[in-house]
Amino acid sequence: MTTFGKLESVSIRDGWPREDTGFTRWLAEEENLSALGDELCIPLELVETESGVGSYRLDILARRVDSDESVVIENQFGSTDHGHLGQLLTYASGVGADGTGARTIVWIAERFTEPHRAALDWLNKSTEPGIRFFGVEIQLWRIGDSPYAPKFNIVSRPNDWQKQLTQETAVLTETSQLYQEFWKEFITFCEREHTSLKLPSSPPSRWWLFVPIGRVGFHVSLNAVKKFKRLECQLWVAGPQAKTEFRELLLSREKIVAELGDQVGFDENAPNRCKIYETSVGDITNREEWPQIHSWLKERGERYVSVLTPLVQQLKLH
Repeated sequence: MTTFGKLESVSIRDGWPREDTGFTRWLAEEENLSALGDELCIPLELVETESGVGSYRLDILARRVDSDESVVIENQFGSTDHGHLGQLLTYASGVGADGTGARTIVWIAERFTEPHRAALDWLNKSTEPGIRFFGVEIQLWRIGDSPYAPKFNIVSRPNDWQKQLTQETAVLTETSQLYQEFWKEFITFCEREHTSLKLPSSPPSRWWLFVPIGRVGFHVSLNAVKKFKRLECQLWVAGPQAKTEFRELLLSREKIVAELGDQVGFDENAPNRCKIYETSVGDITNREEWPQIHSWLKERGERYVSVLTPLVQQLKLH
């Protein structure tokens, strides 16, 4: 006879004693944020944790992989309350590079009360098309002495969400389609050449592709900017302590220049973001140039990851 175990619910505080330093940091890791995205049917990339919105701090600011839309994620232990609902709306209206706010808002809590679930349902019905609110309960389960197994349970989502996804995919712009085809061939090229880069399984439909390097707030960005016929390879440092961490990284500036080349630039002028970067020329509208462009992006990306990952791992992050 087959022996079966009993599935048991576990308090989330057993897995993450604190919401901010435990759960939020766990969720910000690439694998876990991707798992949340799979449940929402939205491919997600981390922008930063503790993102500044006025005098407040948003738990996680992410973006959709398939677009440049900002995604607000606010976490809460215990039951949902009015205070967090108000914070969520404040954050949603206060982010976004174009000043229009976030298009996707995710509220994660241990338990959703019926009034707050109903409030999200009402917002999904009442706000303009393209604004989406999700309510997600986080649960922990185990069988016997097995490791804890997190599970996202969606309790509120936009009406006809799957239909909306299909419509969005169908109306990709010509430029978005070009980027998607370009990155698809780049991923295939790198797989064929046995790259060490950790690339996404699906190609993005915009001009940048993020490569994680193992620490939250740091990533290598490979860019192919159609408008300016420019290629870029960058190490991005993002978050409220970006400038402090970047200056700590610059203690190894001579080593970085020696290994990457004197064409490398250093920029800490953007708020909450700093970068080490270099550029080249490349026109992705000319498909005959793609092999050369792919080769440059792959080589420089691998070099940035190889040289900078050990230095980032050694940083005493604030």
